[in-house]
Amino acid sequence: MDKGNHAGFLLACKRLLADFDAVSDIPDKTKTVEKPGMRQRLMEAARVEFSEKGIESATTRGIAERAGCNEVTIFRHFESKQKLLAAVVQDTSEEFSTLCECRGDFSGDPREDLERFARVYNASLERCEGMARALVGDGHRRPTLCKELVGDVIEPFHRSIACYLDQLKIGGLVREDLNSAAFAEVFTSSLFGGLLRRTSGLSDFDRDSWLRETVDIFVHGIEGRNRRSFSRSPEIDSPPELGQFRRV
Repeated sequence: MDKGNHAGFLLACKRLLADFDAVSDIPDKTKTVEKPGMRQRLMEAARVEFSEKGIESATTRGIAERAGCNEVTIFRHFESKQKLLAAVVQDTSEEFSTLCECRGDFSGDPREDLERFARVYNASLERCEGMARALVGDGHRRPTLCKELVGDVIEPFHRSIACYLDQLKIGGLVREDLNSAAFAEVFTSSLFGGLLRRTSGLSDFDRDSWLRETVDIFVHGIEGRNRRSFSRSPEIDSPPELGQFRRV
């Protein structure tokens, strides 16, 4: 190839490369543009899918359809169905823990205060009912995840109730021999069972009736010798989130 032809060949190659670069800079209209907040959309879709179909029957295809994307998007964000489930459980646990906080001064009246505990706990359960049902149903296959949502999250709430009752023992508002930790666990279990029965059409009680009757039954079982002889006062030390009581 003579010098003239060689120069012409190089110039043609240069133009071809320039044209290629120009074409590559044009946006690919066929490329899928991910919607904003897709990770959260996937988690919400997964929460519904797991709640309605159960953990075993839920599919990544069903989750993707609910979220309005393809399955590849799920795997890009979470790698697998199991990791997506773990993320949903963690998110639900954090939400339940926040909803279940019951802080502030208490009246010192077991009936009034336990009803407050009951209503806060029930409202939290209603918000997270679907995932709680799914994990309880599959708890024997996934004990770690079940413990994370149903066990670890509820434990601080149990401690709050037990601590409150222990304070009432000081003035005789509740029985001295009461096992406060056992009371807290049985009390919340009754509330959870009530929710499951009501939402399954197995109970004639509505929400308010169930909460009221549950509190009434439990209060009668723990009444102490001086249950009507105490009122609120700053004379007895108690945890920051609990009321303080004195004899009158």
